[in-house]
Amino acid sequence: MTDTRTSTAARGPETPHRRRRVLQPRAVAAVALAWVLLWDRLTWGNVVNGVLVGLLVTYAFPLPSIEFTGRLRPHRVLLLIGHFLVDLVGASWQVMRLAFGRRRPRNAVIEVQLRSRSDFYLTITAELVALVPGSVVIDARRSTSVLYLHLLDVEREGRIEAQRAHVLAVERRVVRALGSRAEIAALENAALENAPLGRDGNDTDDPIGEARP
Repeated sequence: MTDTRTSTAARGPETPHRRRRVLQPRAVAAVALAWVLLWDRLTWGNVVNGVLVGLLVTYAFPLPSIEFTGRLRPHRVLLLIGHFLVDLVGASWQVMRLAFGRRRPRNAVIEVQLRSRSDFYLTITAELVALVPGSVVIDARRSTSVLYLHLLDVEREGRIEAQRAHVLAVERRVVRALGSRAEIAALENAALENAPLGRDGNDTDDPIGEARP
């Protein structure tokens, strides 16, 4: 979990020393909750110890802050959740068919360049994609907004391009649900121009490797 800020100032380089001066309450709360769940008992002692552990962890291993300048759109959030549930059911059915079938699936690792430069949208998009069976996010590059995915089955023609388009569609729904008007406009312009908003402007959507089980 990362700390979320609403500042609109330009983000400068964050060094570990600079991060240690910022209290990260969300990260502390997440560590404290995990600590209480591990002990499987809700007591004041476990809560206090969890908070202390959270403070120690966030101080020793400071997390980068994430800027959020958008606004919540409830109807878009409902659409985002609805699409996610549909994807979850459909992917689960496909994985079940593969599990009980005789065909050995052909796997692949692909690289997807996201169009948004926001760490916040990168995190949410990666989590939504990873929660759907059949695709695993093996790496996320914060500096270039690139996701690396392992796909379970790419035997069908066009499966790689379809999965890449699916990830970009998830990103678009996330930005439409949570982004500002400027962020939505920038994303739509990038989609129309068919060019990602990367640091170097290069399109790196080609698969980087394939693997067979």
